[in-house]
Amino acid sequence: MRIRRLIQNTLTVILFLVLLGFTPEVLEAGQVHTTAQAQRVTSAELQQKFYKADIEMEINITLEEETLDEALKQIATKTGLKLSYRGDIIDDEKVTLLSESISVSNALDHILEGTDLEYKISQDGYLLITKSNDVTDSEIYQETVTGTITDAQTGESLPGVNILIEGTNIGTSTNVDGEFSLSVPNLEVTLIISYIGYQSQEVELDGQSSLEIALQPAAVVGEELVVIGYGTMRQRDLTGSISSVQVEELNTVAQSSVNQMLQGRVPGLNMTTRSAQPGSGVTVNIRGAISSGGEAGNRPLYVIDGVPMTSYNSTVPGLTASDLGFGGGVDRDPLSFLNPSDIESISVMKDASAAAIYGSAAANGVILITTRGGRSGDLQVEYRGSYSIQSPKEYFPLLNERQFMEEQSRLSYDWYLYDHGLAPYGTNTTADVPFSPMYSESDISNAGAGTDWIDQVTRTGSIQEHNLVLSGGSDQTRLYGSFSFHDNQAILQNSRYTRYTARVNLDQTVSDAIEFRMRFNVGRQDGQNATSGSSDGGAEKFHMIEAATSVSPTIPVRNPDGSYAQHYNPLIMNPVSFMDIRDESETNNLFLAPTLEVNISENLRANITGQIDREGTTRGFYLPRSSNHALLSEGMAQKHENNRTNYTGETFLTYDNSFRDHSFTVMGGAGIYRAENSGFNVEANGFFTDAFQDFNIGVAHNLQQTRLGSYKNEQTKLSQFMRINYSYMDRYMLTLVGRRDGSSIFAENHRYGFFPGISAAWTLTEERFLREVDAISELKLRVGYGQSGNETVLAGNTLQLYSPGNQYVIGNTVRSGVALNQIANPDLTWETITTLNAGVDFGFLRNRIRGSLDVYQRTATDRLDYNPLPFNSPISVVADNVGSTQGYGVELSLSTLNIATPTVNWSTDFNISWSEARWLERNPRVPLDPWVGERDLLGTIYGVRTAGIIRSEEDIPAHQPNANLGNVIYVDENGDGVLDNEDIVILGNNRPKWSLGFRNNVAYRNFNLSVYVYGNLDFLRGNTYNPDPGALRVHGVPDNTLTNVSEVWSADNPDGWRPGVAPNPHSGDFSTGSDFNLYDASFIRIQDISLGYNLPQNVLSALGGIRSARVFFTVENIGVITNYPGFDPEFTEANPYPHAYNTSVGVDIRF
Repeated sequence: MRIRRLIQNTLTVILFLVLLGFTPEVLEAGQVHTTAQAQRVTSAELQQKFYKADIEMEINITLEEETLDEALKQIATKTGLKLSYRGDIIDDEKVTLLSESISVSNALDHILEGTDLEYKISQDGYLLITKSNDVTDSEIYQETVTGTITDAQTGESLPGVNILIEGTNIGTSTNVDGEFSLSVPNLEVTLIISYIGYQSQEVELDGQSSLEIALQPAAVVGEELVVIGYGTMRQRDLTGSISSVQVEELNTVAQSSVNQMLQGRVPGLNMTTRSAQPGSGVTVNIRGAISSGGEAGNRPLYVIDGVPMTSYNSTVPGLTASDLGFGGGVDRDPLSFLNPSDIESISVMKDASAAAIYGSAAANGVILITTRGGRSGDLQVEYRGSYSIQSPKEYFPLLNERQFMEEQSRLSYDWYLYDHGLAPYGTNTTADVPFSPMYSESDISNAGAGTDWIDQVTRTGSIQEHNLVLSGGSDQTRLYGSFSFHDNQAILQNSRYTRYTARVNLDQTVSDAIEFRMRFNVGRQDGQNATSGSSDGGAEKFHMIEAATSVSPTIPVRNPDGSYAQHYNPLIMNPVSFMDIRDESETNNLFLAPTLEVNISENLRANITGQIDREGTTRGFYLPRSSNHALLSEGMAQKHENNRTNYTGETFLTYDNSFRDHSFTVMGGAGIYRAENSGFNVEANGFFTDAFQDFNIGVAHNLQQTRLGSYKNEQTKLSQFMRINYSYMDRYMLTLVGRRDGSSIFAENHRYGFFPGISAAWTLTEERFLREVDAISELKLRVGYGQSGNETVLAGNTLQLYSPGNQYVIGNTVRSGVALNQIANPDLTWETITTLNAGVDFGFLRNRIRGSLDVYQRTATDRLDYNPLPFNSPISVVADNVGSTQGYGVELSLSTLNIATPTVNWSTDFNISWSEARWLERNPRVPLDPWVGERDLLGTIYGVRTAGIIRSEEDIPAHQPNANLGNVIYVDENGDGVLDNEDIVILGNNRPKWSLGFRNNVAYRNFNLSVYVYGNLDFLRGNTYNPDPGALRVHGVPDNTLTNVSEVWSADNPDGWRPGVAPNPHSGDFSTGSDFNLYDASFIRIQDISLGYNLPQNVLSALGGIRSARVFFTVENIGVITNYPGFDPEFTEANPYPHAYNTSVGVDIRF
């Protein structure tokens, strides 16, 4: 507590001083180097910023008997230059230079004095060291080499690329068309190709005089700018655990949401797609779910273009399910309003030492999304279009007509034997009634395939995408504009998702001191919704997928008169009749975030940011009379509307300074945030005609089934925040972070909270003892501690609430009133996540191998739980802070450059993480079941083990004396001869312990191939791929089931291994499930394979006006490697939306 109070007080004082404009004199006396804050920095702009060195700039340097090699490295480091020289020209000569202030040119002249070396600084920031007596007589340069240099990914020509003859200072640069011509002594020399933002190449001429060279984009290791909260930092200066993803690493083709692209890309970022429907939502958590509040309580905070999303939820409403039965149909991702092609980079803050800057909203980490901005220069136009075919994968394999008849006859006869106590189930020799089969032998022999109901409700889907981008401007005005169209005609009938987005990003230099930025996005999403997932009720409330898997294949789609044929069970609607339902939604989005940046002085700047993020959805539903719904035969209409608005206002000051070997940045500011959610719904039943659909609900006559509802809620938060970054000699870094939040949803006695963070890093490769180790390019140690809050668990739980709709009799009159339904807890506080993180960033062999390793521990305290109240209380529970949990894990990310030649480039990205979470403290007022441990892992599955099924009388165990043939054998774990709760054990865990992602990129000349896979390992999941013999055995009204019902044990199938038709009288002897249908669900998913071809420059020149053109072919959702026998080990949706293979072709053209 003392440390936390000390940090809080220190940060508060510093923030106060900064906001007053106070600057210590000692800082004013130092040499100043400013770094302008940018919300978005391209690779080229980034490196120009750090490598545009002035040869006359003053540096402080101390060299005492250092080798010449070491002296050059120190000068390069202090100036931000990239050192380049031939290895055999530097000897072991020692140099000495003691100076507190000396120009770069004088320092180089001094250490090179008396040698035969000279230096040159190239326009892209290379410090080139060459022998002064290298070839200088131009007359011996008898050969001429010409060539073209392009971007390996886009095929775009690159102007200004440096070409240098190895070991000399003789070279040239490409012109505006990427072409060059260079005189060389012979055609056996090696050329050094270098360019800002690209990997350098050594090209051996080997007799060639004409070259086509493709450079691979690559930011210089450590110098990439990473977007953090309220600013940017060089990768090498980071002290916390932050991962960065560039859009080039992601497959944006045919993607409806940013979240869907991130699966498996970042270690510790866990993402599970809940459904295969278009625009589907994704369950997201960072480093495991340890908070209360379910999925919403464990999701990270999203920050878009520097502005936090205060309220993160989709506005697409569900249907009122009480009468209809199915309320879903739409599981829309809240980020689906963003066009993935507009995104430039994504940063993921994983530990609280970094995320604490967002305080009570950042308990589960932060995902920062930065969109693209304009560039100065001529107008550039980009077009990318693609067309995808969605081919349905096999759904649950259902019985066809003949199989249905055969299995129904077999299992209904087996049920007849059991029901009448006949062998092998009993000792009776005769029954009082003979068995009467539903289908005769003639019926079965004449049967065919029948109606494939899944085929009737599915189709081959398609996705078409069109993206148009315009970018350009002057040094003062830079504009980025885009328009996108995404249309997914999905594989389920009556299912479609269409999105239109338009974006304008403006960067305007108003004056030398003022910069204005605006991020503006509008969009519309239209949906035709076909319901999948679970339903609320029996057969009369089945949705289309449930009906299609239940209705018999012996039933035709329509009767001879054209009406819909009816299933044996009249409560189940004809699956095809669901296509008559109108269920459409329209979502409109507006995102506007203007920012004003004012450079108050050379070192101090102010930022003022505003934001409005508004989304609203209307949904109309009509179930027509013609659908023949069993309970809603006269039709039903529903109207729903949800609205969400986020308002943000932030201002902060940033002070940068450096003196001698010290540099620091101090940022402090304040913000106000407001979120509003509102909506209404209406349901009406009983229509005399289908003509009006849901557009004239007032004509409905069944007033008793009319339902109305509306709501509104608001949340306001005030915050102050600060961060201090300090660096000494670019070697030792320290970061202090703090945020104070006050929120309207906090309880009366806990209105404000403070969330601190501290982290440090040590770059060992800047130390003298590692500088001589050429094999180690980068080695940095990091450690961090921080706290952040989880405010989502508080919403609606801090107040005393009353609910309307209660009926009271006063006198002889029934009156409506309100009743207490929640007791306030004025001491309820937010959940706090405390994180400890230690990590190492490494690079070997000139960073051809690079990565990071992190170890962390996350502890959640003050978890939200509900304490029971006395039985005579009108309210049974009250919200309280009880219990704590802890998660821990290890993360590894690795990137390798396997081959880098002028014609072949092969790189690999790999990440893997391991995590677990367990209870530290339970609620002492809520008793645990005896089989549950106080500190068990979260996600633990409890149950009884099984040992196959009973196939003969001899198999019946003593602890299941009343068991029937075909019943599951449960294990008597403690051997006491009784099957009860004492036999319940831990069966496993439903949370993956391991997550991984793997991406391979291979480029050969103008071709490039990318393969991406991801997976989760070591977890259990129940199998949903199970037949229901009970559905078939019912005489007269059988339902369809899966083809593996043939594996069910029966009198005529004694080798069957699935439970038979006879009920198991011992399945209720214990309070949990069993492991009979529990399987290892580990999987590796081959997500996508993409092949592209960049048109050569000579073809583009002939076409005229085209800078680059690329055609590509992509296959997605190719397959899953798993032993899990169910539908899919990743998707958890009941009655899941059908899956599809995606095959895409497209073009990417730049003018």
